[in-house]
Amino acid sequence: MTIKEKLFKFFTFGFAAIGIFTTLLVGGFIFLVFSLVSGFHNNPKNIFSGSQNNPRFEYSTYEGTGKYFAGIKLNSEINDKVAEEIIDKFETALSDKKSAGILFEIDSPGGAVVPSQEIYDEVTKVRAKKPVVAYIRSLDASGAFYSSINSTKIVANRGSLIGSIGVIMQGMEANKLIEFLKLNPVTLKTGALKDAGSPMRPMNENDKKYLQELIEETRKEFVNDVKKARKIDETTLKFMSDGRVILAPKALELKLIDSIGTREVALDELRTLSKTTADTNVFYFDETKPFGEFFSQKIMKGMSDGISQGVKETLNFKNFY
Repeated sequence: MTIKEKLFKFFTFGFAAIGIFTTLLVGGFIFLVFSLVSGFHNNPKNIFSGSQNNPRFEYSTYEGTGKYFAGIKLNSEINDKVAEEIIDKFETALSDKKSAGILFEIDSPGGAVVPSQEIYDEVTKVRAKKPVVAYIRSLDASGAFYSSINSTKIVANRGSLIGSIGVIMQGMEANKLIEFLKLNPVTLKTGALKDAGSPMRPMNENDKKYLQELIEETRKEFVNDVKKARKIDETTLKFMSDGRVILAPKALELKLIDSIGTREVALDELRTLSKTTADTNVFYFDETKPFGEFFSQKIMKGMSDGISQGVKETLNFKNFY
């Protein structure tokens, strides 16, 4: 390699390194400035920060002067965070005197047991003071169905799937993989069932019996709450409690829902129940982010792109020869 080639290689690498360092320095400075700015302005008038329950949640709230319907969406798998956010929004709608009722829009496959029960309990509490109309867009299954059953009214799109009353517990036996890897797991326990369901060993009959009894007790809670909320007979419960889903027309026949229709039908139900004028609109408590957080994400993306390009140029400098 000639001196000229060595100098060219040295300066190419040097300029690439300087570019990466400059991108990090400038991006970091801008990120710091806007983080500080957002720290002073992260709670504008139209942002609710979950003050009653959880300051992690931020979403837009109604700023009008007249009555409105609060729109709350459940459109994902239910977990602790999803349940906490939905409950937070229900509490906001309940405490706001301008809120005439809640449109609870659902498109969810369900989720964890306890979070689903928590939403069910919240809906039960709120409907005692304000009407809650659930609108099933396409799927209201398992824990999502549990969450919605005590709504004042349930309206479902005619093509939606409803039900899946039941409980499922899944796991995996990894003992053969452990043996293949020549690992020797050690378990110390105080009872035969303490490690039931552990992937470290095969599940025996006692494990299966114990876990089956456990999920059966959970299923009974689900079934009893459905029976109480929807006032359906034992024949229907027996038919539905094997975990099946059914189309909305069948669900209406079995009294799992109150009517079939579009979102407008659900809104009409809400207007009737709340005795509110027909021009009342729905305001959705949509998530929002402070400007500083939004801007910082853009900055981080720009930094990432810049670093990526700099690394490419550094690692591929041999292509210049």
